[in-house]
Amino acid sequence: MGTWKKRVTTSLVATGLTALVAVGLAACGGGASSSVNKHIILATSFAVSGSDASAQLPAEYAVNLAVQQNHDLGNGYTLDSLNKDYEGQSGPDANIGQADVTGFVNNAEVMAFVGPFNSGVAKQEIPVINNAGGPVAISPTNTNAGLTIEQYAQSSGVNFAQLHPAGKPDFYFRLPPNDVEQGKADATIALQAPQILAKTAFVVDDNTTYGKPLADAFTASFTAGGGKAVGTRSSITSDTLSTLPQLAATIKGANPDVVFYGGLTSQGGCKLKKALVGAGYTKAMVGGDGIAQDSGCLADAGAAAAGLVGTIGAPDPSTLTSSAVQTFKQQYTTFTQGKPNNDFTSYAVQSYDAAMIEITAIKSLISANKPVTRLAVRDAVASIHYAGLTGNLSFDANGDNSGARVFSVYAVLPGSSPLAWTYQQALNV
Repeated sequence: MGTWKKRVTTSLVATGLTALVAVGLAACGGGASSSVNKHIILATSFAVSGSDASAQLPAEYAVNLAVQQNHDLGNGYTLDSLNKDYEGQSGPDANIGQADVTGFVNNAEVMAFVGPFNSGVAKQEIPVINNAGGPVAISPTNTNAGLTIEQYAQSSGVNFAQLHPAGKPDFYFRLPPNDVEQGKADATIALQAPQILAKTAFVVDDNTTYGKPLADAFTASFTAGGGKAVGTRSSITSDTLSTLPQLAATIKGANPDVVFYGGLTSQGGCKLKKALVGAGYTKAMVGGDGIAQDSGCLADAGAAAAGLVGTIGAPDPSTLTSSAVQTFKQQYTTFTQGKPNNDFTSYAVQSYDAAMIEITAIKSLISANKPVTRLAVRDAVASIHYAGLTGNLSFDANGDNSGARVFSVYAVLPGSSPLAWTYQQALNV
């Protein structure tokens, strides 16, 4: 595999992607209800317990901080938060998320929420809010392309007509780039990163609404770039971890230049990396959703983490150097002191931006002496141009971010702490 370097000076170029050299990696992915008593709630929908806490608690903390900072909205209006956890026995549970959002719909004080974190949960939450007329949602992390773009819906396991009923406004928005873009970025890394230069790849997914489309997009871009998928594509979940040694042996026998994992960190991706090293396979493993950055996932890999390379659809905090970001970091550190899983992450920064877009939309109605209704908040979000910590943010007609869309790429170097990310390379999409 070669030796990982902390600085890479070779530019990577692929269709639709231009890699820029950087030490810090940035890329740059009902309406009648009103709060008549002037008490407004901004809610969250995340999985913040179990194995998902390390990734999703920072997002919840950031939203709660934004709410605390804006408790007094002016003109007698106040703002508070309501946090819901859709963690199930085997990871994120879309049924719990759907029930939580139904609760938001039935609570007239909830004008907006940030979330969900997982695309599979979004698939069940979006129809609820679109049929009910809100509240508006902004996801800081959903990447399934079919959630907002009809041409990708069927291949992404999404019933587009169900999510977006005809004649009704969309109350769902998101900030990150989508799986198609992420798959291209991951394929570029596998094909052209000097430490990998893969010609063959073994592809594994986690059988989720996030992981399967990401693996599809990677495979399509990898083969279009001259690579070849080898072996039989396999799926793993948190319920099938006992089979990882057998899968690792199969992969070792196929001897691919790289393994690609499309899936959530909680579904066993890093445990697969540990099993691969145990089977004698020590080449790189590329994937999405932060497999080389999520502290919980890296702990699962332990000493076998070296060679993990992962992408996140958000800018790395170290690349955001404005005074506003530095102030937010200090505030976040103070706010989360002593709390579990309180790392200052990309998800925290992007979730703060999502919350502040919603808060800014609400404040614009209050300052204009307009009724604060769910439809009015939705329309204000749809037309917003917001200067966020992650860049200038706005939304297209699909609800996708038409401003800065960023991937951060991380890798764990041989001999380095498995709990530190140390390789960063810029990819613009």
